[in-house]
Amino acid sequence: MYDFLKSIAIDNDWVFKYAPSDYQNLYSESTVDKVHLFIDPITIESRFSDSGVEVQTFSGYFMLLFSSDVDEDYTTKYETYIKPLITTGTQVIKDSLLCADIQVNKFQLTEVINRFDFNLDGILVNYNIILLD
Repeated sequence: MYDFLKSIAIDNDWVFKYAPSDYQNLYSESTVDKVHLFIDPITIESRFSDSGVEVQTFSGYFMLLFSSDVDEDYTTKYETYIKPLITTGTQVIKDSLLCADIQVNKFQLTEVINRFDFNLDGILVNYNIILLD
């Protein structure tokens, strides 16, 4: 899942950060007008059939974010940063998921504003995905 999401970030020229939230908060590079893909550590669950076939489920959270101004009102933040990520940013990831051998069990979006010290706005995605063979 890490490699899958990282390749999406690279292909789309997004900032990529894989780390727990406290490390993500240390991010301070000046990358205005770029989408940031921040991924929390991934939970991997394995299940085994009676014949020993392993099925892995990946779950966790990632965020698609833009740098913004803390003084902007919520309507401006929504229209400028959040809405484009809901309509375009997540669609890029959904299209990649649909083209892969993956079963998506959960893809839940939550709006976030003024996230971290660097002041990022966007969406938090809670996912649960099974890699199929």
